[in-house]
Amino acid sequence: METFNKEELSQFLQQHQKDVTDRYAQYIAQRDLGGPRQLVRDRQDAEFWLRKIAPLKLVDGAWLGHLNKITLPFALRPIMKKIWQVFTEELGDGNPHQHHVYIYEDLLRTFEPELPSPTTKEILHPRWNFSCIRFSEDFFPEILGFTMHFEMLQLDTMQAAKELPEVGLDPYYFILHVSIDNSHSGHAAMSMECVVDYIRKISEMEGKEAAHNAWRRIQAGYILSEWLGSEGIQTAGIPLKLDSMPCDQLELRVGKIFRAKAQAAQGIHAGCKANIGNRSLDDWLSPSSLLDEKWQPNFLQALTSSKPWIYPGDSNKSRLMKELRWGGKMFGTFTREELTTLQQWIDSLRPHRIPFYFEFVGLSEAANCQGCSNSNMPQTLSGSLNSTDLTDEIAPLLCHRQLSVQRELSAGDLDLLQLLPLWFCQCSLLESFVYAPGRTADPMGCAVVRLLRAQLGFEMEHTMVTGINESHTKEDNGIVGIGLEMIKLASLPVPHDLAMLLTRWPSQFADKMLQLSSKPLQNLGVLLGISAALIELQGVIAEAPSAGLLSGESCVHLQVLFRRQYHYLQKCHQHISTDESLLMDYFHGYDMAKAEIGDCVKVNMQE
Repeated sequence: METFNKEELSQFLQQHQKDVTDRYAQYIAQRDLGGPRQLVRDRQDAEFWLRKIAPLKLVDGAWLGHLNKITLPFALRPIMKKIWQVFTEELGDGNPHQHHVYIYEDLLRTFEPELPSPTTKEILHPRWNFSCIRFSEDFFPEILGFTMHFEMLQLDTMQAAKELPEVGLDPYYFILHVSIDNSHSGHAAMSMECVVDYIRKISEMEGKEAAHNAWRRIQAGYILSEWLGSEGIQTAGIPLKLDSMPCDQLELRVGKIFRAKAQAAQGIHAGCKANIGNRSLDDWLSPSSLLDEKWQPNFLQALTSSKPWIYPGDSNKSRLMKELRWGGKMFGTFTREELTTLQQWIDSLRPHRIPFYFEFVGLSEAANCQGCSNSNMPQTLSGSLNSTDLTDEIAPLLCHRQLSVQRELSAGDLDLLQLLPLWFCQCSLLESFVYAPGRTADPMGCAVVRLLRAQLGFEMEHTMVTGINESHTKEDNGIVGIGLEMIKLASLPVPHDLAMLLTRWPSQFADKMLQLSSKPLQNLGVLLGISAALIELQGVIAEAPSAGLLSGESCVHLQVLFRRQYHYLQKCHQHISTDESLLMDYFHGYDMAKAEIGDCVKVNMQE
């Protein structure tokens, strides 16, 4: 689809679902006639398959985990909230028994009872054959496209729902995804709606050309998920797989060299166990195959993505060159002139030449890398706090104090310009804690999920998912939206994002909050303590509509959000109450934040 069109997109996705259901109907017909299982052969094969897909399933939805960032432009937050709802539903909305990773872990433990938690380093032991997949929050449109494909109905999911019980394994994880990802009110529908809203918003904010580039980036994300589903979860070959640029003169010369060598090399590599791409070297170098017009460029593409044989742009590091030089197993196979051509070709494969992606989405690689580093943001937004910065500040504290909602502070005494940085940055404190879904499957993690849902303005959790009904909310009705209302009521200029807000109203403590939040596990106690003080501040403001900071309606809404956050924060406090070190950090964070809040009043509280 060269240009974005909502109706065409809807038809395209409907056709995808029809293709899947048609193939499933054919599959069922074959099974009814006595045909064999097609996804797994037996129990052992099923266990192997479940292990193979485990890296993706144990991070189900993780590519969405980083989207709930306070650094996202404020105008995009309603769209973020909608797509993040998909993520929080993957986490069972804070209910561990509906948590998708929890359910998949239970399935794995039916045949591997000693399987460690995916949140521990033990899961990386070679025994488990697991690895990790991660995406960056910088690729917002790509993630929307990725999710739009990933959340659609897939044939292997439906086959697994049928075949696993036949070999004695629980299919509920897969049954769940057939239902919750439905295209009417489920994740598939929500994902498409987010894409539509995003294109509309970008068109309004930045114009048609920017919206067109955003659409192409969405398509790139969609293709990535589609490729993962069809080719497996190894991503090393993706840049070349998307590269449609024709071979240049060097590539043609290298191709001729390999074709000329093929006759002499026939059969010599039969004992070589190394694969290039998905074929053996002996298979690739078949003289008759190399005469095929498509075979030769496919071989070169496979070769350029096969490390350590070739490191694009670095012939000295490439093992192929080492094997062809003195001391290597293939010394003398290539003439000096041929070796020079091969070296020049490898060195010409610099990263900026490889990804068709950058050309496709209308970006230069340099501009993209700059965007990924957040270089347009103040240093305080992308930095991280050294652990010694915090340790130096810790003073002896009483470890068994009880906290209560602040009553000594009057909302009418608050200096709004000093309050605003703290108000917005409080949303950063726990946002990174949930990026790994496995971390949120215990009571502590579930409490954090629900606290974040309250901060975003989601409805109260229920055992039934709300699906697309809740995502129809157009305005930001969470803590950020309430902060924006404060700015508008005060007739202040509305900043585009947090970076602009902190440039206009700088705050060292807000900077520190952002830095601390970049290491959510290391600084967990402090982050919870700071959250406690700022949530108490919310309660003070919510109960004072006469202060003029918010409308009466928003004060009522904030009271609800305050009570929910406070409740779940108390759950977190209970969880760490037996850990003296975490409790010390908690009270230290609380005291730091309370002192900072005291500096936000027009008249000092103690006076």
